[in-house]
Amino acid sequence: DNHEYGYVLAVEDLYGVEPPRKAKVVRPIIAEMSRMASHLMWLHFMGHGVGARFVGSWSFSAREEILKWFDYVTGHRVYHHYMAPGGIRWNIPKDFKERTIKVLNFVESIVNDIVKAFVENPITVMRTRDLGKLSPQEAIELGATGPVLRASGVRYDMRKVKPYDAYSEVDFEIPMGKYGDAYDRILVRVEEIRQSIRIIRQLLDMVSYEAMPYRYQLPPKALDGEGLARVEAARGEYLVHIVSVGKVLTKVRVIGTGGLTPYRIRLRTPSMPFLTTVLKHIVRKEEITIADFPVLLKSLDPCPPDIDR
Repeated sequence: DNHEYGYVLAVEDLYGVEPPRKAKVVRPIIAEMSRMASHLMWLHFMGHGVGARFVGSWSFSAREEILKWFDYVTGHRVYHHYMAPGGIRWNIPKDFKERTIKVLNFVESIVNDIVKAFVENPITVMRTRDLGKLSPQEAIELGATGPVLRASGVRYDMRKVKPYDAYSEVDFEIPMGKYGDAYDRILVRVEEIRQSIRIIRQLLDMVSYEAMPYRYQLPPKALDGEGLARVEAARGEYLVHIVSVGKVLTKVRVIGTGGLTPYRIRLRTPSMPFLTTVLKHIVRKEEITIADFPVLLKSLDPCPPDIDR
């Protein structure tokens, strides 16, 4: 959903429009639910890497309630297509707040159990503390963003650096690490789930159930120009750059035709550095055993479909 969010914001930037107030409040709720679902899935893999297989059962039980919530709000469990240029695709249900709070309470209780049984477990600490350390300077130079960057002690979050929609109206903390190791990455992501719950609770009080616009219909053809958006996705910063042009003649061919599709869309996703520069740097500077490698890799949370294009 955060990737969808980035594209929608870039299109709105290209058109020079802002969505209705209702959409600016609801879209961050969708984004934070998506962040929690992503981090809960990551807990499943991280638990397996350390040998705590029970974590997957617990985290997936919480994630399942989020997927049911998405199905209830958007009509789809995993790929939602709910955000649209100009707002959201359809209005929220009347019992939106009550259903959302019920899910938040359940997720919060599961996360508290996971912290006691897994995060604070001496075996987890032993397997992850001092593994895969990144200094603040290393994390920046290697292109890390998101929880990996913040676990290294860099206070950088697009929701704070350049707030979009209603993020500027809510109060939340940016979880930070001290050592930049695999254990700090666990702590940061777990705390981010709690901060997402905090953000959503505040946004729910801003939602209006009165008859009001939730989407502005944009013309099918944009004017020539550029649209740029940067959002804080679960794994890190996601950038979308859209170029819309009319006919551009070269010596060989016409490279732009205007019409209903942009000339070019460029994505910068967070996973590429994790599977290239960051991973290579850590393996070169540390003695990483075969048993430690899966733990290190999972602590970075790379996603193959998320690789930069």
